[in-house]
Amino acid sequence: MMGDGMVKLPVFDVLGRAFTAPFKFAWPLLPFYIVAAGFALGMIAFWFQVAGPMDPAGASQSSDVGSNVLLLVLLVVVAYLIFLSVAVLTHRLAADIEHPWQLIWPVLKYFFVGLGLGLIGLIYYGGSFLIVLGAPGAVPTEPGADVGMGALLVFAVIVLLGIAIGAHLFLALPAAALGRKGTLALALRVSRGNTLRLFSAWILYFILMIAINAASFLVVGGTNVLMQNPEMAPGGMLGAVGAGWLIVNVVVNYYVTVAGAAFLTYSLIALLPNDADVSAPEDAAT
Repeated sequence: MMGDGMVKLPVFDVLGRAFTAPFKFAWPLLPFYIVAAGFALGMIAFWFQVAGPMDPAGASQSSDVGSNVLLLVLLVVVAYLIFLSVAVLTHRLAADIEHPWQLIWPVLKYFFVGLGLGLIGLIYYGGSFLIVLGAPGAVPTEPGADVGMGALLVFAVIVLLGIAIGAHLFLALPAAALGRKGTLALALRVSRGNTLRLFSAWILYFILMIAINAASFLVVGGTNVLMQNPEMAPGGMLGAVGAGWLIVNVVVNYYVTVAGAAFLTYSLIALLPNDADVSAPEDAAT
């Protein structure tokens, strides 16, 4: 459906559904998130136990540095894949597809699509900033001099343009999680003509996330102060404070992860009618 019949992104509907998704899918996503995050952190803790203290000056330990680093990289990648399974499962549950728990191939595909998007972002931002910084007068030559307003304005334009581009490209992530083919091409096809709406949705999404994180920081920051200064905590309450700090961190991280994945999913689903290629995906979203 293209041309005059092009579907426009329903910005507020997508945001509303995304920010309520963590509650809607609390079962089974919250326990799954806790298990996945705990398992991922456990793998890193396992590395510290296996590697032990490494003293580069010790001949007996320096010979194991290479294998320990290789083990660490492997465990980090596996732990990251496990953690990504939460986002992938969120995409699949939000899209209400069949067999949402079939995660192995979607997680691997999601991982590689994410790497590709990261490379695109690195090239875009790295290249843009290098060009700007290399321009005459962009960087102050005198100590203590401020960066010119022109350079700051250019930096702001680069960042905002990057968000606008990313709003299109990042639709490839839910497409990968849902088993769609040609994820980047699909993301660009369905989102064509929706740049302003996608950009607005992303800006509003960032503002809401900043507000949520700021509110949680007040709670986490306050409990963190008490944990670092136990004499300030009421008698016998330090353990409860620590437990509260942990619970708030887990819940906030869960909420941010699920809301972000759901935001991308609902954006893609809303725009899928714009796809001229009606071939059935590996997993059909409803």
